[in-house]
Amino acid sequence: MNGKYFSLIAALAIATVACSEKGNTDSANDSNIKNFEIGIVEKSLSANYLCVGDTTFGAETKLYTVSQSTLQWPVNLGESNIKGLQDTLMIRCFGDSLKAGIDKAMLEYAANPVIMDESCELEAVDSVPPVDNTGIRLLEQTVSVKAVNVNSRYAVFEIYHYMYGGGAHPIYSSSFVNFDVKQGKVLTFDDIIMSDKKDDLVAAIKDSLRGRYDADSDEQLQETSGINLDAIGYALESPNFYFNDYGIVFYFNPYEIGPWAIGAVEVPVSAYAIGGIIKPEAKCLMNSY
Repeated sequence: MNGKYFSLIAALAIATVACSEKGNTDSANDSNIKNFEIGIVEKSLSANYLCVGDTTFGAETKLYTVSQSTLQWPVNLGESNIKGLQDTLMIRCFGDSLKAGIDKAMLEYAANPVIMDESCELEAVDSVPPVDNTGIRLLEQTVSVKAVNVNSRYAVFEIYHYMYGGGAHPIYSSSFVNFDVKQGKVLTFDDIIMSDKKDDLVAAIKDSLRGRYDADSDEQLQETSGINLDAIGYALESPNFYFNDYGIVFYFNPYEIGPWAIGAVEVPVSAYAIGGIIKPEAKCLMNSY
């Protein structure tokens, strides 16, 4: 298992004590600099196997399977208690593996790759031959964690799953974990958006999409983009989103609001566009306020 540790000291001149309170700007010297330490371990593990005895694609075809994980794993965010963040990432990546610890969870994931024939034997190999060889077929599973945005107010991590099990095309999806650094809390949708404002949010998402596709109406937008606008409300029953300093980005995986061909759809919605439906405590996390 390869591991690479890096610690980033972010020298942040923080001018806000609270959302609406200005700091003292009369002087600029060393005492005004505030340091926020971010610790992330990059962990990676890859395992390659030959599926001995699997003749799904013919007796002359060798079937290989690869299982790999690459994680930008948080170990500290200033003085924040990040156990809730780590537990959430662990569950989202590997399922119910909290008791195992991150290293053991990665090893268990590597030892259970995608297979087609339950009776085949897995033989560990150093590498997989090029798949352009007609006598080679490849199955694959991948999980990754990427730090999208980390600062003294909030942290965003993307979890990406990819799996190819021999079908017409692979399956992939992303989800996001948003973490309030000061509160030491993983943020849910209910922490961000007022519960009775869902219709307003759907309208704001549609408006952002119309701007992207230069569409004057919902009908034109659907025709131009291939997006099923009626599906947006259903997708928001289990919303997938992440913060940035200017608002919220809503993320729809393939098939959620459109056909496979259009892939994942990211819809940025500015804080100003939905300012009336964002909870006050969530506004404090954004530079826009």
